[in-house]
Amino acid sequence: AAVARPWADPPPPPPGFFDEKPKQAPAAGGAAAVFAELNARGEAGATSGLRKVTKDQMTHKNPALRASSVVAAGSEASSKPGASGAPAAAAPAAKKPPRMELQGSKWFIERFEGNRELKITECSVKTAVCLVQCKASLLQIPGKINTLQIDGCTKTSVVVDSCVGSIDIINCKSCEIQVTGSTPMVTMDGCAGVMLYLSAQCLADDVAMVSSKCSEVNVVLPAKTEEEDPVELAVPEQFETKIRDGRLVTTALSHVGA
Repeated sequence: AAVARPWADPPPPPPGFFDEKPKQAPAAGGAAAVFAELNARGEAGATSGLRKVTKDQMTHKNPALRASSVVAAGSEASSKPGASGAPAAAAPAAKKPPRMELQGSKWFIERFEGNRELKITECSVKTAVCLVQCKASLLQIPGKINTLQIDGCTKTSVVVDSCVGSIDIINCKSCEIQVTGSTPMVTMDGCAGVMLYLSAQCLADDVAMVSSKCSEVNVVLPAKTEEEDPVELAVPEQFETKIRDGRLVTTALSHVGA
């Protein structure tokens, strides 16, 4: 006797379900078309259009050909923009002309080179003088002025009578500054090889000197008598810092015999 099943038999598939479907032809062009053509030609047909390379045309077997295959400079590959990978060098900035100009109560002396005849004739206690980016030059200031600023100068000399305010020397190298009268303060920042000549009046007025990030700075004091020579002293460059009662105490170091 037939066994009763708890489920019903599935319906038959639709007509043509098991028939072999036709393969779609590859789209014209593209990589599929190239591989289809190579498969149709076979191994012999794929290489039938290539030219035979003889041994004398092979660089690894012909030393003369290998020596002559160096790419010449300025070739098409190197002439393309960005081929070298390095950015093009920027054109140098145009050099500005020197300037000596009075604007209001402020003198601007800038970018002079090799001029040893610079002189300010019109000044007062309200005049400020700015000497900027000069090289191998000499500036004379015979009168009393308010402030003097020397910035970015090299191998430049300045002779000033007196300053009511301060003399500021910034980023200068191998410069000489002489004060024939008096000034209450001289500040130096980022300087190297500066010579500061002080007068007897500066010593009498107890001039103060403040330096930071400086090297090879010397101060020349006037001789006490005509028979004696001026005294040259070096501004300290090395310091020792200790902790005392929770505070930092810094003292300048000097060489033995200095």
